[in-house]
Amino acid sequence: LGHAFGTTTNDKGFKLLPPYIRLIQGDGIDIVMLERILQHMHKFSWSADNVAFGSGGALLQRLDRDTNKCAFKCSFAVVEGKEREVFKNPITAPFKRSKKGRLTLERTDSGSWQTVQQ
Repeated sequence: LGHAFGTTTNDKGFKLLPPYIRLIQGDGIDIVMLERILQHMHKFSWSADNVAFGSGGALLQRLDRDTNKCAFKCSFAVVEGKEREVFKNPITAPFKRSKKGRLTLERTDSGSWQTVQQ
């Protein structure tokens, strides 16, 4: 990112990306991983101001969206007047593939719930 968008140096001598570019790290974050990431950034003179850490379940009781098998995701957006389906399909974790498009939650005849794509 530094090569693509340029950097400045803060008062402490660490590299900063432009204010409109930041990183978010949330998946799998726990206190050990957070410390490792910050140590690595320090080693290469990157400011911690470039990254925001999510408060993942690993920072709490190890209950997270994976153990609960529940997450809220964006599935549909309108960008500049054009409708778009939004989804993720990670090749390393196909079980994390998300639904896409306009969705409704409907009760089936048997009484269970089912997500239906419009």
